[in-house]
Amino acid sequence: MEHSAATAAAQSRRQLTGAILAIAAVQLIFWLVVQPLLFARTDPPEFLEIRNPAYARLAEPSRAGMAAAQYKPVELPHDGCCGPGYGSLRAEFELPEVPERGLELASPRGVDNMHIAVNGAWVHAPGRIELPDITYHGTLKSVIHLPSSVLRPGTNRIETIMVRSATPYLDVWPPQLAPAPLLSAASERSLFLSNQYRVLSYTIAGLVALLALMVFLRSDQRALPFWGFVLATAWGLRTHYYLWADPPFSGTGRLVYYFTITNLVPLAWANLANEWTGKPIRLVRWVVTLAGLGMIGTIAALLLAGHPKAYDLASQITDLGGMALGIGACLLLAWHMIARRDERHWEMAILVLAITLASHDFITQYFEARSNVFMVNTVPLLLIGFAVAFFARNIRLFRSANEINQLLASQLRAREAELAEQYARQEELARRETLVSERQRLMRDMHDGIGGQLMSLLFAARQKALPPEELAQSLQGVIDELRLIIDSLDTVGETLSTALASFRGRIEPRLNAAGIAIAWSNTLPDDLPELPPRSILQVFRIVQEAITNAIKHSGTRALAVEIGLAGTDQSLLRIRIADGGSGFDPDRAGPGRGLENMRARAASVGGELAIEPANPGIAVILTVPIERQAGA
Repeated sequence: MEHSAATAAAQSRRQLTGAILAIAAVQLIFWLVVQPLLFARTDPPEFLEIRNPAYARLAEPSRAGMAAAQYKPVELPHDGCCGPGYGSLRAEFELPEVPERGLELASPRGVDNMHIAVNGAWVHAPGRIELPDITYHGTLKSVIHLPSSVLRPGTNRIETIMVRSATPYLDVWPPQLAPAPLLSAASERSLFLSNQYRVLSYTIAGLVALLALMVFLRSDQRALPFWGFVLATAWGLRTHYYLWADPPFSGTGRLVYYFTITNLVPLAWANLANEWTGKPIRLVRWVVTLAGLGMIGTIAALLLAGHPKAYDLASQITDLGGMALGIGACLLLAWHMIARRDERHWEMAILVLAITLASHDFITQYFEARSNVFMVNTVPLLLIGFAVAFFARNIRLFRSANEINQLLASQLRAREAELAEQYARQEELARRETLVSERQRLMRDMHDGIGGQLMSLLFAARQKALPPEELAQSLQGVIDELRLIIDSLDTVGETLSTALASFRGRIEPRLNAAGIAIAWSNTLPDDLPELPPRSILQVFRIVQEAITNAIKHSGTRALAVEIGLAGTDQSLLRIRIADGGSGFDPDRAGPGRGLENMRARAASVGGELAIEPANPGIAVILTVPIERQAGA
């Protein structure tokens, strides 16, 4: 017992150590390798100096609106507070000479959409910009080309019309201008991450969500795949959000959609961590779900009610709730790692990293008012890493079809052999029980029947009440009965044909010695089920009595015995004994040898006895039902 406890403790320590090392390795790989290679910023080129920036709120997004607006000098970046609407930035930059390939401008940040003009010529005007039906091309990251044809040596003016549909802040950043193609070359990685990589991200998330939904619909344990479906769906929709320039809703509805899918991510993470442990805490399940839905409901109510601080409150609730749920999910995994000690080390390590990155986004947003994109950009890497860890641990589930078939065939053969052996043992046990039961029954019959007859004959012999010839006949009858009992016992485990053949082998020599020929015909199939000794004995008695009576009363020197099956479904044993003589009168056969006696024996085994003319002579016909096996 002490040795087993020590072994279990050592194994638990190894599992805990393995989990800690896996978590540490995954964290180090991400922060020291993946993050610098994939997400590190590239040094930008030297931007042109922006001079004389001025900002104004516009009544309408047009040249007329800009002409009527009152521009005021500002320092960039500028917080264009407050409330939805239009804003405009005017600024100047100097060019000693016009670059042959023009300039490049980084798309403005912090706006829903924008139109840009250089020296009075519109160079960028995507989508719609008039409220309330606008498009959200401001969330698409791009590098805008300013052709040399719109530029001039000396002072150049850049004008931007910006729009916000619901967010109260219209952030204005200094235009980032550089000679082409320096900016596009420096922005290549960031543009890939902001566009093509995000398409890849929400595509992978969508596939994972579909697989999780299929497992949810077919699995008995539905909680884990359900929260996996919610997580992948919310994560994918949040990634897709930044590329959805023309959604069917705008303004407040779009903000409600954004905060809903954003808050579903930590809600799903916490529930997924709870279910992933294998023994979820029901209280945690309800608390996390109600808290997450409560945050979503509160934010939606604030935004839809038009609260003046709705956006700031929604952001604070989202960030604080995301941090709390992220920490809770990590604590659940830590508890599982310490208490359960399972072997899913790499899967747990990737789950911890994913929750860490999501929480990191909420933390930096809350404390530094700076958005990170780990939660968006890590989707493909984490899902692929989780899949690799899962399949590596469960590689045995993905053997080739041939290996699986061979394994199943081998297991099936082993199981069939085991079942056959069990069936044989049970059959032998049943046969022995039947034999013992029949022997006990027949011993009682011998005691009550043969024993009684022998005692009567003994008494009659002592009293000299029977002539010697009659005494000899009576003793022969007792001996015949005893032989029938012995023959019936010897047939246990044999087929009906074998039992009747044994009976024939005993009776035929006696008939031949008496000068009586017997023609024996047996057409029974070999697959008939065996009859119990009790039934065999009754059949033997009937056949022997029919033969004895035919010999004694018909005067025949030949007998014909025909054995076969009868009935439309071949479910009746039919035995016909024909004497070919003058016939006999069963009522003259003496006590116990009459027709009624034979019929009673036939009825005791569910059969019938009939007598019909044989021309010449008569025939005794015995029919006994036999239960045939299915398909026999």
